[in-house]
Amino acid sequence: MDEALNIIFIGDSLTEYYDWQARFSVHQVLNLGLSGETVQGLSARVRRIISRASAPDLLFVMTGINNLTMEDFDILEDYKRLLRNMKTAFPSTTIIIQSILPVNMWADNKKIEEINKELTAIAKSMKLAFLDVYSLFIEADGSARREYLLEDGVHVSPMGYEVWAAKVADLIDHLSSKSSRSRSSSSKE
Repeated sequence: MDEALNIIFIGDSLTEYYDWQARFSVHQVLNLGLSGETVQGLSARVRRIISRASAPDLLFVMTGINNLTMEDFDILEDYKRLLRNMKTAFPSTTIIIQSILPVNMWADNKKIEEINKELTAIAKSMKLAFLDVYSLFIEADGSARREYLLEDGVHVSPMGYEVWAAKVADLIDHLSSKSSRSRSSSSKE
């Protein structure tokens, strides 16, 4: 990696409770996660997010679990609106939708999996990236991996954050090398 990236993470407590800047210290990282955030709440914060952020290179979005724990499964239209607003505000930014993580209480992981499939389709149709973290957190029997969650069954453990952050790092490295290749090929023309 030859240059520092400007990276923003937005979402709920799962995003807020991790020190993304420490993990990705070679980059400029802004963590705008907010405990208790819903998709609609995040949409309502879009103007404040835009005002706090200069055009990021990467924008990671993870939201929806608080909706699902309240049995609010009708989140896709609000999610699309949020993403359209972000694309309009940051047209040159690579936006990455991160899958909703499984839980060990309150919500049905099958429903989370279904919504993640819909989010994958949204990412494809809007030409955004999708990062599947869900599959790293799920057991073969459909339950969340206990060692990746805290005792409450929802919040992420230190081990879970390491797994999640490693997946994010792989994507950052991939996108950085892809960007470097495109810059070097355009400079040869």
